[in-house]
Amino acid sequence: MTLEQIKEILITLENVEFQLEDGTFVPEHFHVTEVGQTSKKFIDCGGVV
Repeated sequence: MTLEQIKEILITLENVEFQLEDGTFVPEHFHVTEVGQTSKKFIDCGGVV
């Protein structure tokens, strides 16, 4: 998803809520400055991913 796509969705919403992996929501008084997803791939000394 691109930033432009997110911006198009945000203008259509009345309310924005961020849900954490454990199902709880970020409290409304929190200041969310970044949202992202990280994935990591590791290679061991034998070359196995």
